[in-house]
Amino acid sequence: MRTRDNLLLTALIAVVCGFLGALGGIAVLNDELVGPQGPTGLQGLPGEEGPPGADGSDGVDGVDGERGPRGRSGQAAEEQPVDLGTEGCAGTSVRVVTDVSSDGEKIQVERETVCVTG
Repeated sequence: MRTRDNLLLTALIAVVCGFLGALGGIAVLNDELVGPQGPTGLQGLPGEEGPPGADGSDGVDGVDGERGPRGRSGQAAEEQPVDLGTEGCAGTSVRVVTDVSSDGEKIQVERETVCVTG
């Protein structure tokens, strides 16, 4: 039993002294332990933005492609009846300006309702 206790005590003292010795050595020899920073594989911060570069020149135009097939012929437009007038309106009636006259500083505007269908 005594041997086991002595062994545990010795191991505990070695661990404590080992940690304290390591910390003391790092504190005393810190300047000699520090060397140049090696590559870490991590990307650093971006640098300052540089001046803008010169604009490039336009490239040469390419060769014209092959023409596509001809489309279908269109259909003739259907005749649409158009009704312009003022009486018997079959479409939409709209008020339009038909005459403008000025008398000194006054302007007189005449309006008339016109029917538009189409």
